[in-house]
Amino acid sequence: MKEKEIELKFIINADIKNKIINDLQKCAKKIGEEHVVDTYYIPTFKSFEKDGETMECVRIREEKDKTILGYKKIHRECDPVYCDEYETRVDSKTQTEKLLFAIDFKVQMVIDKVRTTFEYSSLQFDFDSVKNFGELLEVELLDNNDDVNKIYEFVKPYGLSKKDVTYKGIQKLLKDKN
Repeated sequence: MKEKEIELKFIINADIKNKIINDLQKCAKKIGEEHVVDTYYIPTFKSFEKDGETMECVRIREEKDKTILGYKKIHRECDPVYCDEYETRVDSKTQTEKLLFAIDFKVQMVIDKVRTTFEYSSLQFDFDSVKNFGELLEVELLDNNDDVNKIYEFVKPYGLSKKDVTYKGIQKLLKDKN
């Protein structure tokens, strides 16, 4: 499993989403579509935020047939920005949550979304329809040796550019919306 993640996140509307998906359906491999529930946890003994932005997160992701415990640490001081990402499957969300609560973590928020994923030209496209938020597109380099400009080249025909990238985590995006 890859432990370094380079991706760009865009807040998009349904029209842009549909245009990109229509084009990807002609040339890309559809990985799937599924309902995903992400529960984010924060420690009571330290902050995962810096200047109001999430820099680390612990998450339990529930998908159709698996539950995954994950940790991310964002490196915004780098160009391109990237995350250290560590994930492992767990047998039980309930037991994993008990463990987190025992070491003084608490639930920060729950994100409910439908994710549609495509792969094309060493890029992974995750389209997230997030409940109580809207549409997000995350484009990840599958090969960390690729240039992040490969993503910008792909999204340019859809009117997206560097100025449209958000480095805010979903937790901050939802807080700002509410």
